[in-house]
Amino acid sequence: MEETETAAELMTPKAFLTPEHLARLSANQQKYAADILTDVDKTRQTVDLGTGAWSVSQLTGTLAALPTVVERPHVYYVAVVPVLTAYFKAQAAPNVKDLLAALKQARPALVEKHEEAAAAQAAYEGVVTLVESWLQDMGTQPEVTNLSDQDRQHFVTIVHTTAELMITGKQCQPADWDVAAVSSIMFGPFTHLLDESDRVPALFNLVPFALTTLFSYLDEQHQLKHADQLLVWVAKNHEALVTMYNPKLESFYEELASAMRRAGVDANDHAAVDAFTQDYLNAHPAMGRSLFTTDQQLIKKRPAKHLKYSQKRRRNRRKRR
Repeated sequence: MEETETAAELMTPKAFLTPEHLARLSANQQKYAADILTDVDKTRQTVDLGTGAWSVSQLTGTLAALPTVVERPHVYYVAVVPVLTAYFKAQAAPNVKDLLAALKQARPALVEKHEEAAAAQAAYEGVVTLVESWLQDMGTQPEVTNLSDQDRQHFVTIVHTTAELMITGKQCQPADWDVAAVSSIMFGPFTHLLDESDRVPALFNLVPFALTTLFSYLDEQHQLKHADQLLVWVAKNHEALVTMYNPKLESFYEELASAMRRAGVDANDHAAVDAFTQDYLNAHPAMGRSLFTTDQQLIKKRPAKHLKYSQKRRRNRRKRR
């Protein structure tokens, strides 16, 4: 973690939040100034980008991550750069010119990314509502009704996670679900998207049952064109599905995603993510070999993008039953 020794010499956020400094901001900027300074510091800590006085690389990486870490309205994001500009000017940091230039460069992407995130969030909530309706229908089936309370919650988690990855993640409606698409999410980001408390053998033991029930239900609703192939795939891959959690791989994904954030890699830039991942694997050849040859089902995905997806959107994800 990077730390700058001049931190004590610079104005703190508390010292900045006075009538004298706030009077230079617009009403909207004043409204969000305290939240912005708090959230920006929280985000820098969350993505492990150091402490103390700000460097340009820290600022760039933190602003790139901000929309994925905090949930705020669009007018808040409009105020971020003006508030930070006033703050850094008041601090009179030695590198203030470089910081202001970085802020100016980051503003269009910061505001645009939040608009995109807000639209994606609205679409995602629609998916949650749709899946809840499926679960209500499936919940009347005897084999689901007879599940224990804990297993029923695991069932809900599996169905929600699968549907979200297919519809929101892959932009693939049920009519277009096929073996290749389902396999790519189950033996890829599925485990990573689960909450840590859900990564237990009892949940994975239910994966084949949950998928079979989901595919059969969607087939009955005439929403699944490839139901027969998908049901056969579940049966053939039963053992792989119940044993697919790989703690070593999960830890590797977390380390890789953290390294990407520290380097300021845009998780939405697939080419940049792929290039960074390849460089990271080249720099850690033994780790790459041990992870990606132990299980042919587990292949490289884009972990940073999945982290972003899970960190913000899933806060309002499934209703606990």
